[in-house]
Amino acid sequence: MNNNFFLNTETSEKLYKYACGLPIIDYHNHLSPEDIAENKRYLDVYDLWIKPDPYKHRAMRMCGVAEEYITGCKPGREKFFKWCETVPKLIGNPLYVWSIAELKAVFNIDEMPAAGNAERIYNYCNEYLKKNNVCVNTLLEKFNVEYACPCASLTDDISMYETHSKLAPSLRGDDIVNISAEFLNKLEKETNIHTDDLDSFKRAVRLRLEYFHKCGCRFSDHALDNGFVFYEDDGKNEERFYALKNGFLSDSEKEKLSSYILVFLGGEYARLDFTMQLHIGAQRYTSSVLREVAGPAGGFAGIGNSVNVKSLTTFLDALDCTEYRLPKTILFTLNPADNAIMSVLAGSYSRDGVSGLITQGPAWWWCDNKYAIAEMLENTSVFGVLSNFVGMTTDSRSFLSFVRHDYFRRILCDFLGSKYERNELCCAYEDLERLVYKVCYENAGLAIQGGKADESQR
Repeated sequence: MNNNFFLNTETSEKLYKYACGLPIIDYHNHLSPEDIAENKRYLDVYDLWIKPDPYKHRAMRMCGVAEEYITGCKPGREKFFKWCETVPKLIGNPLYVWSIAELKAVFNIDEMPAAGNAERIYNYCNEYLKKNNVCVNTLLEKFNVEYACPCASLTDDISMYETHSKLAPSLRGDDIVNISAEFLNKLEKETNIHTDDLDSFKRAVRLRLEYFHKCGCRFSDHALDNGFVFYEDDGKNEERFYALKNGFLSDSEKEKLSSYILVFLGGEYARLDFTMQLHIGAQRYTSSVLREVAGPAGGFAGIGNSVNVKSLTTFLDALDCTEYRLPKTILFTLNPADNAIMSVLAGSYSRDGVSGLITQGPAWWWCDNKYAIAEMLENTSVFGVLSNFVGMTTDSRSFLSFVRHDYFRRILCDFLGSKYERNELCCAYEDLERLVYKVCYENAGLAIQGGKADESQR
């Protein structure tokens, strides 16, 4: 990789020189809470680089690597070699670029991993890890991470965040919406509130939400997977909750109760100034075999059908009619066909004095590549307001994935710089620099503050 990778104009290069030094705010990821709690020091490059990264596991499967070398019983050293053998096959895939960038960022290795140099790279990296303290906190410093938000369920132990200066939890709310007996037992244990009815359930949830807020949480997240349907409140959800508690609620009735709880949670997010993230369109059930051997987050999900627009807009409208109105909301789509839909919705809801109440999220998951990022930026520009875009987030389990912010910033700067030099943007260069600052840093920072900032900060 050369310094001008992705940068095709002088303006793009100039913008990138400005963007690359900005701090990182990573508002949605899946970093290990256990590693964070102990400030884990990494002593093996496999554990740091390959083990926590389902993106790499997926690519290895696509290249025919046996599962025993991916999530199976083979030693980490052999799994590392298999990954290095895979990388040269990935030209055109973002993993090719990310892998080179990850080794460069941490180990200052500036070469492509391959079968021929795998053993040398493995030995060099492990020797480096032995001599240098590469741990959670030093990695955050190395990548200039100002604030990052690992996902946590409502009943998780998040005490490690109470005093952490760079990390805060992001609430993963799916188990609140899709209630199980196990979740209710945990909730009652954490709050000492018996969830005998909907009111007591909501009191228990509020208590935990307020603790999350105390620990720095300012973001929530819900997966509206392929087939999501929203049902308006018909006044029967108290009965449904009672039936659920007693173990005899049908799947269709559960969906109606889930819709009611989604609206309740959205109101709480607005009250607490949480930004609500909606990840829309994943088809998570594909291979039963891989789910069995690699777990539900093993890197084998697919893209679902186009979003049910009526259900999504009815849900947002129901929230907008609650006491606290809509919270700030980020709409992620996994289906590229939905880009224009999400961008246009930015203008379908509003609240006086709030910019970017609804925004499209960054290109997500399999769309986290140059082609899809540029398409998302184009849609947000023409159908929405690019200066409201909250920017990149890794959505990753690997601490090395912070290199994806640099990948995104290069694409953004080339997107703007190329348009500028083609005379497609009638603005001053300084306006572009200000836009880069907002997208790469400021807007995510404002989301942490609940969208509040005095005029001197804008």
